[in-house]
Amino acid sequence: MSMRERDTIRAFVAIELDDDAKAHIAAAIETLRQKRIDNLRLVRPEGVHLTLKFLGEIEISQVPQVADAMKLAAFRHTPFSLTLGAPGVFPNSNRARVLWIGLDGEIKALKLLQAGVEETLTSAGFAAEKQPFNPHLTIGRMHHKASRIDRQRATGALAAIRLPANQTVPVNSISLMKSTLRPSGAVYSEQRIVSLRDKVI
Repeated sequence: MSMRERDTIRAFVAIELDDDAKAHIAAAIETLRQKRIDNLRLVRPEGVHLTLKFLGEIEISQVPQVADAMKLAAFRHTPFSLTLGAPGVFPNSNRARVLWIGLDGEIKALKLLQAGVEETLTSAGFAAEKQPFNPHLTIGRMHHKASRIDRQRATGALAAIRLPANQTVPVNSISLMKSTLRPSGAVYSEQRIVSLRDKVI
């Protein structure tokens, strides 16, 4: 392992889910697993998260700088709540590559928080995000060799999943996450956690 590999991490800023939301997501993932769909790789339930900004490979020495930018963004926002929404796929049902669960609730607050994270990290020198923010929870990915039948089966199974519309996803903090790529899939570990500003009563 080179010095550079040891001194960098693959990082992103995200909202982590609480245990109740993770339990419902885990049930949805298990439903898909039982369908035994070829060329579908499912995400580990404990690793499901809402990405706010992907940073890519960063120097470990930059972690405090990222944390400071996160704190600046977080202080401008108070806690809010989301709810689990309908499932969907990217880019479309005919060419499904990514399977996900959508989000509802205080979406405006979520988008403002994401924009704040984007602003402070861009100001700190990190590359600007090229794609518009589309909040979702990724639960599976189709292999590039997946057939049309594989993709249709995955899309159909996903559409049949029903999640409780009133399942609250509290957003009280944002986290800097490390992604370690392994043959069995990515493993995520929290590096920093920053609380949103408490509401003034």
